Amino acid sequence: MLAANEEVPAVPGIFDVLRYLENEPVMLNALQEFMNMRQQRDSLLNARLTEVEGRLAEYEGRNAQQEMGEEQDEEEVDKRSAPQEPEFNIEDAEWAPLPENDDEAIG
Repeated sequence: MLAANEEVPAVPGIFDVLRYLENEPVMLNALQEFMNMRQQRDSLLNARLTEVEGRLAEYEGRNAQQEMGEEQDEEEVDKRSAPQEPEFNIEDAEWAPLPENDDEAIG
């Protein structure tokens, strides 16, 4: 049975696996190599993920700054641009000749 200071393992039968690995050093080495490779891969993936998250934050910040700059540029252009429609001069309109036919009135 288990001693007083030992806990029941979370995975039943784990001690059978550990005993097997103690008796089969080739399998133990293969498992250790696999676990080391897995840990290295996970570490590399986590490092790349952190790097990509940092780059994404930079790009999002740049895009936000560019959008703010574009909005300011558009506001400045709107302020400087001439009105789209020419101003209507009533006096000139009163003295302008009337079109002789409908085609001149449309065109």
